[in-house]
Amino acid sequence: MTSTVSDLGRPLAATQLLAAWELARSKGLNNRAAAEMLKVSEAQLIASGCGRFVTRLHSEAPSVLRKLPLLGEIKAVVRNPAAVIERAGTVQDVAATGGGEMLIRAEHFEVAGKAAQWEKGFALREEAARGFKLSLQFFTADGTSAAKFFLRPAGDVHAFADLVAAFASSDQSEQESVALTCAKLSLPLQASAPVAAGALLGFLQAAARLAHPLTFVTRNAAASLSTSKAIERIKLSDRGEWVNVLDDGMDIHLHQPAIRYVRPVADPAGQGGWLHWLSEGQAVALSTRCGEGWAELLASTATAALAEK
Repeated sequence: MTSTVSDLGRPLAATQLLAAWELARSKGLNNRAAAEMLKVSEAQLIASGCGRFVTRLHSEAPSVLRKLPLLGEIKAVVRNPAAVIERAGTVQDVAATGGGEMLIRAEHFEVAGKAAQWEKGFALREEAARGFKLSLQFFTADGTSAAKFFLRPAGDVHAFADLVAAFASSDQSEQESVALTCAKLSLPLQASAPVAAGALLGFLQAAARLAHPLTFVTRNAAASLSTSKAIERIKLSDRGEWVNVLDDGMDIHLHQPAIRYVRPVADPAGQGGWLHWLSEGQAVALSTRCGEGWAELLASTATAALAEK
């Protein structure tokens, strides 16, 4: 079990962890970054707010997920250490697909999840610049984020409150135990090329210039999010480590130093294909599906020689 430590080397009490979290938030750190700084899992950090602005959920994730269509417009978020996709939409259907997987279909995205690995669930009501930010957040056994669902301004606040009341656990402890490790995602993709300097940014800028819809997929060991959209606005972070797609209804955040390889896989006809962007250890951080404009987009990555015909 991971825990944060005080200056004296002892684990922080939940109240101390909560205070440290609130201080981190006041400095602009998001919850994942705050957890990393405090040397706890994100689930442990979130649990410290139970009984205040966090509610622990008692039921298995599928029971909660089936209620998502009642919430109206939400934003789904799936991330791994190198990539984050945030996509807004209204959930239309939630169904089991076999093998313990759930498929959440919305008008603008699909989230596929290994529901058995979504072992910890919380509802959050966080203060924000404009009112409150309401969300349902699910974590794996080691306290790592599987997927999150945020209520959008057009969402149904009353339906969210009813859902939280229906699935609130009788245990609202501020402590959270976590497993030591969790399975890491790695797909057997070969013949990957090191990412050339500026290749990821160049690819996104070329995609924005061409204005053709692309499919984006990000995944972790417990979930994946797929969405399609023509992108428009690309922005580098102040230090250049993160490159961001900041479009209406969709944000993508990519940590450039962590994306080390790219693997192009062309369609048999060579008129489209996938670009898989990989982190260290060949874990797929982001996959992009290109149709029209494939040749130019591939050229922007400087890895055309690897594309399979």
